[in-house]
Amino acid sequence: MAENASTTTTARRETFGGIVYRIYAFKGWVERARKRLRLFREVDVDVESNFRTALREDPEDEKENSGFLSFTIDEHGNAFYLWTCLVSLVALHPLVFTSLSVFQNVHSFLRTTGPINLLLDLINILDLIAHTRIEYVENGVAVKNLSKLMHHRLKSKFFILDVIAVIPTESLEVFGESFFWARINRLTKCYRLFNFSTQTDTRTTSPHAFGLFKLIFICMVIFHWNGCFYFHISKVYNYATARLEHWIFSYDKIINPILATCATDDIYDKNFCDTDDLLITHLPDNEVQSTVTSFMSTWDNKTETLKFANFFRQYALCFYWSALTLVTLGEQPSPCTTFQNAFEIGDTLLGLVIFAVIVGDVGNMVVAINLRKSEFENVLDGCKRFMVYRKVPHLLRNKAVEYFGYVWAHGGAQVDEEEIAEFLPPRLFGEIAVEIHMDTLKKVKLFENCDPRLLYELILKLQLRVYSPMDYICKKGEVGTEMYIVKEGFVEVVSEDGQTIFVTLPAGFVFGELSILNIPGNKNKNLRTASVRSKGYSDLYVLDKEDLWEALREYPQAKDSLIQKGIQILEKDKMIDPDMVDDDEGDFNGPIEDYIEHLNQEILKLTAMVDDAEKSIHASQQKMKNRLFGVEMELIEEMKKMKEGMGECEKEELKFWKKKRTNVCLL
Repeated sequence: MAENASTTTTARRETFGGIVYRIYAFKGWVERARKRLRLFREVDVDVESNFRTALREDPEDEKENSGFLSFTIDEHGNAFYLWTCLVSLVALHPLVFTSLSVFQNVHSFLRTTGPINLLLDLINILDLIAHTRIEYVENGVAVKNLSKLMHHRLKSKFFILDVIAVIPTESLEVFGESFFWARINRLTKCYRLFNFSTQTDTRTTSPHAFGLFKLIFICMVIFHWNGCFYFHISKVYNYATARLEHWIFSYDKIINPILATCATDDIYDKNFCDTDDLLITHLPDNEVQSTVTSFMSTWDNKTETLKFANFFRQYALCFYWSALTLVTLGEQPSPCTTFQNAFEIGDTLLGLVIFAVIVGDVGNMVVAINLRKSEFENVLDGCKRFMVYRKVPHLLRNKAVEYFGYVWAHGGAQVDEEEIAEFLPPRLFGEIAVEIHMDTLKKVKLFENCDPRLLYELILKLQLRVYSPMDYICKKGEVGTEMYIVKEGFVEVVSEDGQTIFVTLPAGFVFGELSILNIPGNKNKNLRTASVRSKGYSDLYVLDKEDLWEALREYPQAKDSLIQKGIQILEKDKMIDPDMVDDDEGDFNGPIEDYIEHLNQEILKLTAMVDDAEKSIHASQQKMKNRLFGVEMELIEEMKKMKEGMGECEKEELKFWKKKRTNVCLL
């Protein structure tokens, strides 16, 4: 029994130890598997995961963002801009009415705005939620993951302002019945006005006018709050007992107007009232009081007082005082107490700053508006001085000045396309240019069904030119090196003497496209077949021949297609001669630099061929010399064998041949 018990205990211990061992072994296997998995991910085996990593997106983003409520907002879209406009109007409510609560007569109106305040608070809450769905850019890619968008918004400092703005301080009754303190937390939402201003600056076509509107709006808000604070000080000093000469608000400073109800301009009217005060001014002192009393009793029934509400009189005078003080015009009663004096000094200093900002901003706007015009006028003045210095005829001077006037009036001098092209990314400017010119190029028969990539390259190479009235764009017989697109104005196809007008080409017409293709067999040899001149001022887009062929070298198939289309067009007009063969020089199309490089390559090829021929000649000569030397040696050996049987004459001949052999060897 004891042995069986010990055996059972040992088995249990081994079983427990085995379980522990297996657990640790499994744990080690899991750790090693994690390391291998981590290494597997680091070596970029999974292409999809690497692609998502490069875009900073998680594989679960698509699943998480799938759903009706899983939307995101593009802050540069039109929908968010319209929403920003609405929220900006909501932000104006506390900006205006919070300070108006210092006027006692407004309280009855503010008590009726409870439902409106609830609606505005609801819009603020929706705006808080909407900001948690706004996309942001990270490493050049728009992030659309909802959890990341939420985390990004929570880290923003504006999130705290949004939360403060939606705290229901009115319902909590923390500040009692004070409308000012109950709604002051809504002012934190005013930062949305700056967002609206920034977005409008990028969208408006009149930035200077909008900048002036912003300046006026900011001044009005400052005048409004400063005037309300002035009335609050007047309440502290009991404005009800104030007189005209006091610094604080007084009703004596803004009395209700009194209007005469009788006729004051027609002496024959039965209701005529004499308003002449010369009688009063010339009366003795002891009669003035009685006369005034008599006049007052006379005017009691002949006047009407136009009464305004107390709130209107209070706010109008306070706003007027604030505007005069902040623009440093003064003309106000002097302060009576130390606090009033300190407030007046602070307001004056603030007014100096505001006045400086206003003058600076207005000056900057005026300079910005006139900057382009000033630069244009400087160029015009320089051109005038140049023409006077060079004694240009008066007719040409007037023509040049009229050209400057046309360019400025039609916006050519106000917008520099080359400057815009340098500022914008090439692809973006290309899209704009394609939007402008693509339809026009597709209407040309030569470019119908052409490769869009080639058309894109050609559009980027278009240059704008302006022609004055009666200027010749091209003349008959000239070598065609440019193609023209009429942007604005009219051009005329005329005879060589310019007296006969064959046809007038309107805007959108294209001509000169066949002369820049170097079509083989063209009877005109790329010469202009007609003269074209500008009827008035004309704007034309020009495509140079070198630019066309530079683009065609990248698209050889499109090149062959264009030439075939050109041949078909010329065949219809019977302008193709199959027997004509273009010169070798004419087969090359491109810039002169490329042509020179082409010639250099040909020269190098010819030089290599000459070198090879020279080496071959030298080798042939060497072989020939070796063969001659061998023949002579064989001859000498034969002569040695014949030496013994020779006489004196034969020996002299042998010496001659030896000498001859020596000369050959030297050669």
